[in-house]
This record gives sequence, C-alpha cells and structure tokens, in this order.
Amino acid sequence: MKIGLQLYTIRDCIKSGEDLAEALKKVKAMGYDGVEFAGYAGLTPEEVRKALDDAGIEAVSSHTGIDGLEASMEEVVAYAVAAGEKFLVCAGSRTETKEDLLRLEQVMKKVKGLAQPHGIIVGYHNHAHEFVPISDGTLPIEYIAENVCKLEPDTFWVYRAGTDPAAFIREHAQQVALIHLKDGNDKGKPCAIGEGVTDIPGILQAAKELGKEWVIVENDDPVPDGLSDVQRSIRWLKQNIT
Repeated sequence: MKIGLQLYTIRDCIKSGEDLAEALKKVKAMGYDGVEFAGYAGLTPEEVRKALDDAGIEAVSSHTGIDGLEASMEEVVAYAVAAGEKFLVCAGSRTETKEDLLRLEQVMKKVKGLAQPHGIIVGYHNHAHEFVPISDGTLPIEYIAENVCKLEPDTFWVYRAGTDPAAFIREHAQQVALIHLKDGNDKGKPCAIGEGVTDIPGILQAAKELGKEWVIVENDDPVPDGLSDVQRSIRWLKQNIT
C-alpha cells in the first residue's frame, strides 16, 4: 500500500511555485510515495511535471471544488494529464437538494468525458453533509456512488457522520478509488494520524483486504505547522502499517 499526502495539509509553507517544488522534495524525503495537489502555486503544467521529476515523487491525484471544475475543467484536466495523475477528485459540493445533486452529476459527467480518454479516474471527496438525507429521502453519498463517480472517502468525516469508516469502505469496495486517511479528536478537530479517535488500524486493514493501492494523508488544521504534522503522521504509519 502506498502513502500519499494531500498538499493542502502543508499549505502554510507553499506560497509560490518555488515553495511547491521544495515542498515536494521535503515530502519525498519524509517517506511519502506520492502527493495529491490542491492547486499548483502558479506553476505551469510543464513546471509541475519537472518539479515532480526533480523530487522523484508521484502525482496521485488533485482536488478541485465543484465551482472550479465547472468553470475551468479543461485546464484542470490539462494539469492532471501533465502531472501524470491517476485520479481527478471533486473536493466537495453542496448536496442539500436534488438540484445540487443533479448539478454535481452534470458537471462530473463533463469532467469524465475529458479525463477518461487519458485514463484518469474521476472521484468525489466527502465531508459529513453527504450523509444527511435530502427532503425526498435520497442519501447524497449513495446517490454520488451510484450515479455520479467513484468515491474518495474522507475517513474522519465519515466517522463524524456517524458511520464506521472501515465498514463503509468494505460496503463500497467497488466504488472506492482512493482513501483519504484522516484522524481527529472527539470534538471534531482533525489531527495527525494516530493522535485521534478514528480507527486508523481498522481502516488500513480494510484497505489492505480490498487491495486499495493508495491512502492519502490529510489534516485540515495541522499543529504546530504542516511539515511537522505530516512528519508525525508518516512516522506513525511507517511504524504501524503492515
């Protein structure tokens, strides 16, 4: 199983394209196998490719919100192709109404049309609101899995929604493309892997049983800073992953 890092976690040290290139090298040196982008800090697609090659690290995927996908999907796909990403993920969307779900479905259908010819799998990254039924009883996360695209379950938000993350991954084995490995405390605050209440060992076991290639570490609110936080996460994972 490979371990990636969602670069949003270390956004505090990425203020420019040069910073991003240096961050890739630092992440690789820590022991991460790949990265998931959340923007490219002003680099061109060609510069992103060079930065990845110089760091010797793999681009797994990228995150873009529904508005960004709708407005700039050709550019988003172009970056994914240049970087060699295997996945392109919607970072989140409103799902409170049927209209929200239909909009998401329509946008992702267009994104898939552009991405799939390049062998890129399109997915959706959840928070907790996708587990709240809309007025007609539809459960958004199930609608997305059945009608829209693959899933990238965020394990902490699945947990916060009152669902067991490992069970959710097993129940949606065919729909899960990537796993966002996130830990957090019982007050709803994300934290470094192994420092919270999420059943990380159980999640990793489920991922291993199902042959999932990647888990992507993320912390929305790293402490005391992004790089030290993700260092603790990878240290815990290297000591505990089997």
